[in-house]
Amino acid sequence: MLCIIGNLGDCAGTHVAVAEEDRLGPGRNVPLDWGAELWNWDVSAFESADGIRVAKTRSGRAFDDDVLAEATFTLLQDVVDAAGGLEAAYKRFGVAVASAQQRLDKLVAETGFSKSGPEPELGWNFSDTTLEDAWYALEEMIIWARTFDDRLRREAHDSRRYPDQGLIPALAAGPRRAAIITARSRLVGAYLNEVRYLAQLNLHMQSTKAGSVQARVCDGQLVLRFPDRVTGWISHRWQLSYNDGRDAVAYADGLMELSSSSWTRC
Repeated sequence: MLCIIGNLGDCAGTHVAVAEEDRLGPGRNVPLDWGAELWNWDVSAFESADGIRVAKTRSGRAFDDDVLAEATFTLLQDVVDAAGGLEAAYKRFGVAVASAQQRLDKLVAETGFSKSGPEPELGWNFSDTTLEDAWYALEEMIIWARTFDDRLRREAHDSRRYPDQGLIPALAAGPRRAAIITARSRLVGAYLNEVRYLAQLNLHMQSTKAGSVQARVCDGQLVLRFPDRVTGWISHRWQLSYNDGRDAVAYADGLMELSSSSWTRC
């Protein structure tokens, strides 16, 4: 999913010293081991450093030389982990939606159901446990997308003492960092700003859906209604509107496609 896995890991295991005078000072060298030359080597910029020192001291382990290594070692893995969570939730969402459609098709075939007569005020709707599974997976996608963004860049817990945290602030200035910033910007503009508001609602307050999940039946196909674009803080689902005809499947497909393509192009 992320092209940066290969690009940041190209130097892994290569034990060659290169001069980095602009970044590290005159005459200083850094080994090309596990992407070492790609990191910001100012340990004071990492809010995790103090906690690492305390934990190592408590365990009786020396820490003078490896606090920075520990602070940066899993940053890329952490981003990949969140991307994997997003992708896994997307796959579960697709399976659940397909299962729901199959159950509707079977119901229609077995009962001979047809939409004769005037359509009800709220339309023809279908409810099934598979739709519950689909909505849970969609909410997981939203939460994993927020986690993905937080692990790329987030405000420090103590912003007066530390700069932003995450993979991007930890990278040394250069073309790779710039490419990742550009890729993230595409995601932020298209999805991640809205994701943050929706995830806030899901994590701390309530689901965007109340009660049993239903899908609208349109020409024999299930349509999971999705809220109109959210552009600000919401504290209750009553603040959501459904006027623009957004569809949860299209939303999930778009989020997944842009997440993948943004990083492929970086």
